[in-house]
Amino acid sequence: MIDLMGVRKVYPVKGGTEVVALDNLTLHVERGSIHGIVGQSGAGKSTLIRCLTALESPTEGRIVVDGVDMTALSGARLREARRRIGMVFQAANLLDQRTAADNIGYPLRLAREKKPVIAARVEEMLELVGLSGRGSSYPSQLSGGQKQRVGIARAMADTPSVLLCDEPTSALDGESTRQILDLLRQVRDVSGVTVVVITHEMGVVREICDSVTLLRHGSVVQSGTVEEVVSDATSPLAQELVPAPHVSASEVPDGMKLLDVVFTSRPGTPTGATVLNLAASMGADVTAGTFESIGETQVGRLALSVPGYHSDQIIRQLGEHQIRAEVREA
Repeated sequence: MIDLMGVRKVYPVKGGTEVVALDNLTLHVERGSIHGIVGQSGAGKSTLIRCLTALESPTEGRIVVDGVDMTALSGARLREARRRIGMVFQAANLLDQRTAADNIGYPLRLAREKKPVIAARVEEMLELVGLSGRGSSYPSQLSGGQKQRVGIARAMADTPSVLLCDEPTSALDGESTRQILDLLRQVRDVSGVTVVVITHEMGVVREICDSVTLLRHGSVVQSGTVEEVVSDATSPLAQELVPAPHVSASEVPDGMKLLDVVFTSRPGTPTGATVLNLAASMGADVTAGTFESIGETQVGRLALSVPGYHSDQIIRQLGEHQIRAEVREA
């Protein structure tokens, strides 16, 4: 559905130097999947969005969306291709002086669709996002979650094949976030649209994404299905998705060392209960722990307090059971 092949984006700056925003980025997103793209500020996420929507042209490489090479288009053909890509923004970006229905129908009016077609599609979209009967409401009369629902409905109004979501839940509270994520999954299931979620919230990836890519300095560090990337608990994405539990120095008794223990539980590997029993048998205390179940895989991160003189032996013993451990600072 989406293929980026050797994409490089360079911005020239004064003095003859340049900023490399995307560096030989290659990525594949399956049709009908929900794919998360994560990374810290400056990783290249915003530039990637602009290239996917052809608002920016890559310096090198190709971007193919739904079989169309976006980098080879211009003029009317490019505008038509862009209609196949819906966009959901962080703050909804609704037109304040227009009703919810008018906001949803706006892309269709720009495309010069007939009024009956627009009216029917708007009603369909209002029902899809759970806002039937609210079409006459203005943005000021809607909650943050309802505004984002209108934004999703607007993005879907033109029947896109791809839905790009730029930090769609970062401005919402916990309950609204859950509802919007459920809605995005529902929209995908009903329409078959391919969803790309740009986010820095790992909870979003754990909740709805089928696959995920980690960007760093404009390059792909790791990419795969969510279950694949967490199956190696020591991988960069696994440690981002399931971070080590926080432990303060005051929680570590004198003479003890803190071990960061990482393991993945799946057929043929230790379960969480096995790891806890093993730790107890070696005289280790569980100071804190995090467990996440993703598909059929469980990833565990434990902070174990162990006698300092015994730490190396415990690390070796855990390693014999396919459990990675290392000393870390509290």
